[in-house]
Amino acid sequence: MSLQDPGGDLAALGWTARLDAEFAALERPDLIPARVAAVHRGALELLCAGGALDGVTSGRMDHDAVTAADLPAVGDWIAADPGSGVVHALLPRQGGIARAAADGRSEPQVLAANVDLALVVGSLNRDLNLRRLERFLTLAADAEAETLVVLSKADLSDDPAGRALDVRAALGGSVPVLAISVVDGTGMEALEAWLAPGRTAVLLGSSGVGKTTLLNHLSGQRRPTLPVRESDDRGRHSTSHRELVPLASGALVIDTPGLRLPRVWEQAAGLRNVFADVEDLARGCRFGDCSHRGEPGCAVADAIADGRLPA
Repeated sequence: MSLQDPGGDLAALGWTARLDAEFAALERPDLIPARVAAVHRGALELLCAGGALDGVTSGRMDHDAVTAADLPAVGDWIAADPGSGVVHALLPRQGGIARAAADGRSEPQVLAANVDLALVVGSLNRDLNLRRLERFLTLAADAEAETLVVLSKADLSDDPAGRALDVRAALGGSVPVLAISVVDGTGMEALEAWLAPGRTAVLLGSSGVGKTTLLNHLSGQRRPTLPVRESDDRGRHSTSHRELVPLASGALVIDTPGLRLPRVWEQAAGLRNVFADVEDLARGCRFGDCSHRGEPGCAVADAIADGRLPA
């Protein structure tokens, strides 16, 4: 039995034996464990065994943080004062999704923490872009989490199963791909089988691919959505912040705002796993330090120009 969760309420939020041991090692019986559901400019929405709690990081935590990644992110487990909600400690993460900071700084920005499953969402419309899917797969590659590519709007395709097979082959065949539709129910039962009780999934994808619509279907809630542009099927932002949402099934989903072209943090293993075809081509570049940005004799640029490598 968990020392911190005798009633099992934390287990429903993703609490594990590892976290139980990490919390016990703090030796702070005056604090309680809680999970970060949302972050709003320093203010935290927390979920604990007793329900929701408003939180804020302690002054010491703010002072000791070297980068924003040292502060609580959505999905994190923390130790907080049960009365004031002041957060005094951040439990070690496992399964973190991070990208490079949006302002160009050489540091990670944590999109979601303690993730078990990354749902990389694309759409079976004109805006389906394999290179963008690979970019999101790179974000998930080092997270120690399972990955599933979800192709939404399957009702718009004459052969969604065939499209899913084509996408899986184009991505190297190692990542499962599932076509779904919340309109006609295609693939929804298969998707829900991935969302086991206590498991945390994160939705990653560009604006307009149907992440919010999918979350509305799974959660039974009604978050606002925006129509895609008719000219090219590209979407607009409807989700403005990251949020941890418990589902009736017992799973949890972290929703994230759409990222058109996420800047990849320096995670070489993820880059090698996902961009294997680019790495193979790069061996043919004239210069060993080629950055693939216009140098003469760039094999990657040549492959893009003649269509062997999609842009």
